[in-house]
Amino acid sequence: MITAQKTRGRRVLATAALAVATLSAAGCGAINDQATTDEYAPSDGVMFTAGDLEVRNLMLVTNSADEEARVLGSLVNDSADAARVNLQVDGSSVSIEVPAESVTKLEDDANKTVVPSAGEEPGALATVNVTVNGTAQEEPVPVVNGALSEYRQYLPGGYSEDTVEHLEHSEEDSHGGGH
Repeated sequence: MITAQKTRGRRVLATAALAVATLSAAGCGAINDQATTDEYAPSDGVMFTAGDLEVRNLMLVTNSADEEARVLGSLVNDSADAARVNLQVDGSSVSIEVPAESVTKLEDDANKTVVPSAGEEPGALATVNVTVNGTAQEEPVPVVNGALSEYRQYLPGGYSEDTVEHLEHSEEDSHGGGH
């Protein structure tokens, strides 16, 4: 015979089991940061704040350390005043004027910015001295080449298959018996 006391006991156990299951499932979120709240550079460039300026996806595109490099990225100026940005790469400097409350996209032809050399080979990080309205800081900036097709159009001097030919697999390089 099932009594009210047995039924109540089962309900208490079921409620306790449900509470344990709920806390177990949510427990990780209580002690760990949510990955979706972390800011990150969604591409190959880096992002940082320099003075009142937000720098997004900054990178250098070149075929080699001693060739010209195109500077890519966006400079976001949310302030009411224009910003003067100076980038020093491998001993050479370029200046960029960023109007107040605007975004300057260095990918656009109107904002094309090229430095004489990156000072580092593609795949490495170049040291870039960034000065905004007189305040300087040093940032490690990725150097990329035409291995990824989306950057080929930005290579100073154009893209050559020879640049990435050594990266492609041939039949001789295949391993694993044709798997």
